[in-house]
Amino acid sequence: MSGNRLSSVLRIRHLQERASRGALAASRHAHRTAESAERHTWVALDARMTGTRQLCSATELLGGQLSVRAGVLAAETQHVETLHAADNLAAANAEWKVAARRVEGLERLMERQEALAHEEAARVASNEIDDLVLVRFTAGGAA
Repeated sequence: MSGNRLSSVLRIRHLQERASRGALAASRHAHRTAESAERHTWVALDARMTGTRQLCSATELLGGQLSVRAGVLAAETQHVETLHAADNLAAANAEWKVAARRVEGLERLMERQEALAHEEAARVASNEIDDLVLVRFTAGGAA
């Protein structure tokens, strides 16, 4: 693969890796937000359950139980959302790792090609020097 073509592919891979990194950051944010919302709901529910107990009417007691049930249902729903966000985070992380490995592999390939080009240039220069020495030696020996 030529150097220009490899550079173009590397630029594309860098863009893909950057896009994957952005998606990973968005997934992390969504996961943290879902965890925070779930934790807040559970803390609020715990605070409601550990509040001061006082005598109340049956309708107030029933209303409190319905409120607690609604809170538990909300917390369970948020837990499902947190699990979904964690799955998305794992998928985004895996996608980013693949993209990063591709970039790393292409960078190593470019380094190897550059090293081979330098070695070839050094070999050509060495051969030119050897040819010049041979021409001078044979010209000096023939005289």
